[in-house]
Amino acid sequence: MERLRDRLPVPPESSTFRSLYFSKVWLVLAVTVALIGIVANNQSLALLGALTITSAGVSRLWNRHALTNVSVERSIDSDRAFPGDVVHLKIVATNRKPVPLASLQVTDDIPEDLVPLDHATTIDGTSGRRHLHLRSSLRAYERKSWKIPLECQARGVHRIGPLSVRSGDPFGFFAARASFPETRDLLVYPRVHSLNPFPFPARFPLGDHRVPRHIVSDPLRVIGIRDYRPEDPFRSIHWKATARARGIQVKVQEPVTTPSLMILLNLDTFDYFWEGLDLDGAEECIEAAASIAMWGLELRYSVGLRTNGLVSGSDQPLRVPVGRGTEQTSFLLTGLARIGAFSTVSFAHAFALEAPRLPLGCTVVVVTSMMSADLETQLASYVSRGVGTVLVQVGKDAPILLSGLTVVNWEDLKSPAGMEH
Repeated sequence: MERLRDRLPVPPESSTFRSLYFSKVWLVLAVTVALIGIVANNQSLALLGALTITSAGVSRLWNRHALTNVSVERSIDSDRAFPGDVVHLKIVATNRKPVPLASLQVTDDIPEDLVPLDHATTIDGTSGRRHLHLRSSLRAYERKSWKIPLECQARGVHRIGPLSVRSGDPFGFFAARASFPETRDLLVYPRVHSLNPFPFPARFPLGDHRVPRHIVSDPLRVIGIRDYRPEDPFRSIHWKATARARGIQVKVQEPVTTPSLMILLNLDTFDYFWEGLDLDGAEECIEAAASIAMWGLELRYSVGLRTNGLVSGSDQPLRVPVGRGTEQTSFLLTGLARIGAFSTVSFAHAFALEAPRLPLGCTVVVVTSMMSADLETQLASYVSRGVGTVLVQVGKDAPILLSGLTVVNWEDLKSPAGMEH
């Protein structure tokens, strides 16, 4: 993965200053004490007032330039991960001036589902996010780095940042703080489980299979030879057979087609939205869809996906057209990582919209944790049209009984071998 880095220079104008001890009242009192000491010829009072004014002035001047020529760099070693993976967040603070920093505190805002393994954090009760605090002192022209391992505990788009920097004078009288809105997204894919053999209907097999018409030929599957015809390509000539027969012979290749698989993911967990959300059930459905998709792609099937959940940052439900290859793997996993674990439109409606778009001979896999009358109607419609349909039930609801429909329980489908990722 490409290394991701944010360089965050600290310009003085972005900083805010405040005094931890001194106020206008203190300064007025210090000046008054100094004047009284001078007028009364009392050296102790005059010295006390002068020291107070000098300390405040030096501390304020030091604090004003504490964050000048100070930079912070943030990087993560990967922007993609699976639950349980550990990514490393690296933060580097550099002091590029001859004046040292007596104290420097860097605070980075990270999601609650990214857990630092060797650094303490505080959790914001309102936002549910973690505040990662890093403290050090920096000598002149010194650089300090922290490498924090983060354990990814949940699927989703996890935003790292914003970041803030705080410093001050050596006496601790003043504090300077700078905030930065820059953020970085870490994409955590859903868990992918190993699967037992998929019980697909025999008349809708998955895998490269023969077709009655010559659509695409597999050059590795030669089933015979025949005489040459003018429309035959030059590369199909079988030279050894031509020499034996003393006439041009060509290879007869087996016609094949690539089967397609469309996964329909239902994120409805109750009949009506006001009944609440079963987030655990929705997440398990997402894991089931991801596992089936990866299983199909590993067997070189063309796989697509449609769901009734919105993609983060979009107002449209997720739909990935049927395809295969490395890019399709990325499209499917990224889409499943970005969707919210709740429905936004009726699944039966999305189910009906997908019917005209299905490729010829496509097998449909419906993943759902609940059944409704509308969904049963759509399933019956697919089956009646001869579409190979498999229902993967997540949870312990009573299985639907429909002639021609293959029903599989998700717990039975998961392999005892456990997770692949």
